[in-house]
Amino acid sequence: MFQLFNEKQILNESEETSSKQTDYTMSANPSFSSDELGISKGTILGDHHMVEAFLGEGSFGVVTKCRDTKKNQTVAIKVNKSNPEILLQAKLEIFILEQLRRLDPDRCNIVEWNGYFLDGERICLNFELLDQSLSDYIGDRNNQGLPMREIRPILHQLTNALFHLGSVGIVHADLKPVNIMVVNRSESQVRVKLIDFGIACNTSAVIPGDCVGTIGYCAPEIMLGTPYDEAIDMWSLGLVAVELATGVPLYPGEDDYDVLKFIIETQGQLPDHLLESGLYTDRPENGQTLFVRLIKEMLALDANQRITPSEVLKHPFFDPGLSRRTPCTDMNSTGGELLVLSQQPSSWKSHGSPPNLGGPEVSPERWRLIPNLTYSHRHTGTHRHKHPFPPSCSHMHLLHTQPTWRQT
Repeated sequence: MFQLFNEKQILNESEETSSKQTDYTMSANPSFSSDELGISKGTILGDHHMVEAFLGEGSFGVVTKCRDTKKNQTVAIKVNKSNPEILLQAKLEIFILEQLRRLDPDRCNIVEWNGYFLDGERICLNFELLDQSLSDYIGDRNNQGLPMREIRPILHQLTNALFHLGSVGIVHADLKPVNIMVVNRSESQVRVKLIDFGIACNTSAVIPGDCVGTIGYCAPEIMLGTPYDEAIDMWSLGLVAVELATGVPLYPGEDDYDVLKFIIETQGQLPDHLLESGLYTDRPENGQTLFVRLIKEMLALDANQRITPSEVLKHPFFDPGLSRRTPCTDMNSTGGELLVLSQQPSSWKSHGSPPNLGGPEVSPERWRLIPNLTYSHRHTGTHRHKHPFPPSCSHMHLLHTQPTWRQT
């Protein structure tokens, strides 16, 4: 019999499992069947939930419209796949949904959860059946945007949902139009509810660097790998507000690089403290990074800023305990943070003379053979972020290529 992990077990295992977005569309399809899950119209899930239609699918499994034959009610059943990773994700979602039971779903604009049951080895989550996603609702208006009289109550209700999530210390982490449901589109005033808590978490359990959310709706701190909290949901809500008004996403893009570029172009450069606190731009200093820092201080272009001998002698790179704690590895290895390839002047012999060296209008003394130096930014670990701006020098790889003649 399936039992929930306790909180400690869930949080420990979640650190070993990458977060997955559970994106799916919500439009009923009575003829659809899932061969992978062996589900089709008429399938009985558990003991008394008959499948009437499919509402959507995602990496987790499928969402079905079912008839509860015991209660004679129509509900939405989220059927999770039985592989270990999805099983853990379903348990994490149940862990969050159990906490949300303290809230009134109607007053707090959150989907009502009716519990879970097992269908073989699959975990099935039982939710109230709602009408259509906000994404489809916007699409029904030909993506031209909604009038302000509709935007105002929708935005107010979503803010109300975030307020109550914050009151119980939960971050949704994947707020977007497809995860917002219209309760009943035929009502005179649109009511909406927040759904899909598949990657939600407690604020106390946030893991910086987790790849949560959906590209185009993620806050900058997610893309940069910095610590985050419920403020990421407010960022996403701001983007939803724009989409309500315009009918299209504000920040399109296929990856975080594209999105960050749009953000910088529209709102200016990201704050230094945010960049510097990123997971990949602020690591604990070891012998390797301290060595790089020392070299940079020795090579300061401004003589007044250049490190002095007395300062070098006090530099943490020479801490006697450093080599015992974190041995300094070979800087030419793949782990090196600053890779400077030797310029090898002897290899320049074959590059000939500068352009028009014999021309009367050009003085030979004004030409110099300059090495071409470019940089590439390398991250350790896996992360989808790419910097659209010059990276920190401490993570810059200087790559020497063919030298060229340049006029000075």
